[in-house]
Amino acid sequence: MTEIVGGVRDGLAVGLQLEAGVARNLTARGAIVFNSTNQPLTGLLGVKLPLASMGRMPLSLGLGLVGYFGNNHTDVGFSLTFILNRMLDLEPLFLEVGIDAAGKGRPVVQLGYKVY
Repeated sequence: MTEIVGGVRDGLAVGLQLEAGVARNLTARGAIVFNSTNQPLTGLLGVKLPLASMGRMPLSLGLGLVGYFGNNHTDVGFSLTFILNRMLDLEPLFLEVGIDAAGKGRPVVQLGYKVY
């Protein structure tokens, strides 16, 4: 499934994310995000694990390896996010909040839209 994401990932960001079910409770994820910092390209490889539901909004844990590229250097580290699917009771809309630990702690707050 392809997803369009935008928000904050160290700076203002927009990008594409791909998800594919690997097992019943495991989803593989990959993303390329362009942001407004002096490291304008971010790449992510990871997984999404279901945790619980908050009403009609499923909550998942996102774990992964993240890299920030540009300005003649690369910062690589880990990403930890919480993902709320079906935001505002809209099936394709999701909210992702967390932190990327790549070189330094970087905030992640993204809204996404699933393109089916």
